[in-house]
Amino acid sequence: MIDGMEYKPGPEEARVREKLRSVSSPEAEFAFRERLKREFTSGSFIERGVVVSLPPPRRGRRMRWVTGLAAAASVAIVAAALNEPPQWTALPTAGSGSVVVNGVSLPVGNSAELTRRLRPGSRLLLRSTQDLDLVSSGLLAMQLSPGTELTLPSPPGRWFGRHARASVDRGLVRVTTGKNFDGARLAITTPEATVHVTGTTLAVIAEAAGTCVCVLEGTAHVRPHRGTMTRVHPGRQCEVSRGDGASKLGDMREAERPKLLDLRDRLQSVMN
Repeated sequence: MIDGMEYKPGPEEARVREKLRSVSSPEAEFAFRERLKREFTSGSFIERGVVVSLPPPRRGRRMRWVTGLAAAASVAIVAAALNEPPQWTALPTAGSGSVVVNGVSLPVGNSAELTRRLRPGSRLLLRSTQDLDLVSSGLLAMQLSPGTELTLPSPPGRWFGRHARASVDRGLVRVTTGKNFDGARLAITTPEATVHVTGTTLAVIAEAAGTCVCVLEGTAHVRPHRGTMTRVHPGRQCEVSRGDGASKLGDMREAERPKLLDLRDRLQSVMN
């Protein structure tokens, strides 16, 4: 019916309808009808899941992240390797005796084995008849006198990790810095004070009376463990007394001047 009027199909449409009515319905297979009958009677219809294929995972963004992280890690590894400073080298000495490195006694004349065992943070005790020179090429040189006991610092890195720390429990250590030390800092701790080195040639003496710092060139800053910072200029010294921690400025010890000059001049080719 259309708007109350009976709909009459055209000749072509009537012919199509007649053909559709004459088509017989497809008959289900016998096995299918029997299975459906059993499931209906027992009420145990089997739920048949529909498998829907999922689109393949999008790997583009994840791969970009993985590639970026790998590149960043590679840059960090290369930067760390290039920042690595020259390690400590023990120079040959005319003295006889031994060096105790982390509790292991080594002949002072065996420079190769001594160099192999020198690591930042190593504890050294020099039992020798002569001084011993330790060098990180272009950065830092330390000369130990017989009887000196210290903790070896890490040479400052080229770009980062430029602050180093050492300690002198007793004895005498002479220090001179090289051209690559510019911008770095070294802190040397004694029982009475901490000596801050930023580029200089100096001696740090830890003795029974206290600590004495003699500066040949450059400037050092001495901070007693109980007191204020004192600036020490070339040709001067600062003494910090054991016990009360009082500091006193004066002229550097004359005995140290030629030894500091010799250390600086003799190692110029290595340090500069």
